Amino acid sequence: MKKVWALVLTTAMALSVLSGCSGSQKPEASSNQGQKEGTEAEKTLEDQDKKKETVTLRMWGGVPAEAGPQAVCDNFNELYKDKGIQEEYERFVNDDTGNLKLETNLLSGTGVDLYMTYAADVLVKRAGGNMALDLSELIERDGFELKQYFGDMAEAYYVNGKPFSIPTKLDQYGIVINKDMFDEAGIEIPTEWTFDEFAETAKKLTHGEGPDKVYGMFWNSQQDLTYVFSDLVTQTNGGDPMYLSETETSFKDPVVIKAVELINNMMNVDKTSPTHTDSVTQKLSQEGMFLTGKCAMTIGPWIVRSIKDKETYPHDFTTAFAPYPVVEKGQRNYTQGSYGDFLCINPKTENIDAAWEFAKWYATEGMLPVVEGGRVPASNTYDPEVVAKAFLNGAEDHIDLDSAMKILIAPADNCAVPSITNHIAEVKKVVTEELEKIFIGQQTVEAGMSKAKERADAFLK
Repeated sequence: MKKVWALVLTTAMALSVLSGCSGSQKPEASSNQGQKEGTEAEKTLEDQDKKKETVTLRMWGGVPAEAGPQAVCDNFNELYKDKGIQEEYERFVNDDTGNLKLETNLLSGTGVDLYMTYAADVLVKRAGGNMALDLSELIERDGFELKQYFGDMAEAYYVNGKPFSIPTKLDQYGIVINKDMFDEAGIEIPTEWTFDEFAETAKKLTHGEGPDKVYGMFWNSQQDLTYVFSDLVTQTNGGDPMYLSETETSFKDPVVIKAVELINNMMNVDKTSPTHTDSVTQKLSQEGMFLTGKCAMTIGPWIVRSIKDKETYPHDFTTAFAPYPVVEKGQRNYTQGSYGDFLCINPKTENIDAAWEFAKWYATEGMLPVVEGGRVPASNTYDPEVVAKAFLNGAEDHIDLDSAMKILIAPADNCAVPSITNHIAEVKKVVTEELEKIFIGQQTVEAGMSKAKERADAFLK
C-alpha cells in the first residue's frame, strides 16, 4: 500500500512539473510574439517616416520623356533613393500654349520645382517676373562657380548681372542634309559655302511637281521666323544678330538684308523651299518634310532624336551636317554656337535645396541620356568620346559621324556669345510680324526691315 501511494505521489509530482513547464512556455512564446509585432510596427513607422522625409521633385521640360528625360530621372532616382530625393518629369510643348501653361503653374506656385527655358528672351522675362530663382546665394554657398564648368560664356546668360539658370546644353547648329540626295546629285557635303552657293545647291536638289515635289530646303518658318538671325546672321555679326547696340537694332544691316532676301527668294522666287504660307496652313514640320524625303536640307539638328526613331519615322538614308552659309567667302567670324536648355528653379518651390542638388547633378554628370536625342552637354565635365558615342547610339548606320563631330559636338573656340537683351521680347515680336508680311508677299524686304527697325528702336530709346 505504501508503495502504491508512493507511486501516485511520484506521478502527481511529475505531472505537476510538466504542467508547470508547459504553463511557463506559453507566456514566453507570447512575449516573443509581442516583441516581433513591436519590431514590425516600429519598422512600419520608420518606413512611413522615410516616405515623409523623401522629397519628390517635379521637373518640366519640352523634350518628350522617352527621348531621354525619363531615363535621366530614373538614373537620378536610383542614385538618390537613399538620400531622400526623387524626381518626376512633366513634358510641356515648347510653343506659346505650352509655355503659357508652364508659366501659369509657376506663378501659382504649384506643380513645378525645376523647369527648362529654351530661349534667352524668355529667360529674361521669367527672371524679371519672379518665375526663376536667383541662384547667386546657392552658387556662393556651394562654390559651384558657373565659369568653372561652362567657361566665360556662362555669364552671357546672366540677367541684370545675376544667374537665374544653369545653361546645360551646347548649341552648335548647322544645316541638316540628306547625304544620299547629295551623293546622287554629285554634290559634296560643304565645309563652307556662301548664300549664292547654298541657293544654287537647293536648285539642283529641287525636282518634281505637286505632291511629288522634293524641295532643296525646308526653313521650318512656321516654328520660328527669327531663325534668320540666329542661323544666317550670327556667323558674321556675332552673338547679338538683332542689335547694333543697346539702343539700336540691326534690321537694316547689309548682312541682315541679304539673309532675309535669301529666304524670301527661295520661298517665293526660286520655289526651292515651301512658302511660309504653306508651312503654316499645312502645319509642315521637319520630321514630315525631311524624314519622308520631301526635302534635301532643313534647319536645326534638334531633329536628331526623330532621326533615331525609325519606328515612327522610317527612312533609310544617311543624315549629314554642314555649317550655315555666309554672304561672302571668308566672311565667317563666329561659329553658330551658344548655350541653351536653361535649367531654372521655381522661386516658389518648397524644395529649393533638393532642386539645386538635382540641377548640379544634371548639368555636370546626368545628361548622357538626352545626348542620344541630340543635346550636347555644355559642361566641361563630360568626356567628348563618351558624348560622341551617346550621340550616335542607335543611329550609327544613318548619321554621318565625321560631319556630326565637326558641326555639332566638338566645342568651338569662336562661339557667338550674346550680350544684349534690351527689350528682347518686344524686339523679337516686332521683327517676327514684319518678316511674316515679307514672306507672304505683303511688303518688300527693304520696306519690311525698315519698318521693323523703326518700330523696334522705339522700345530701345
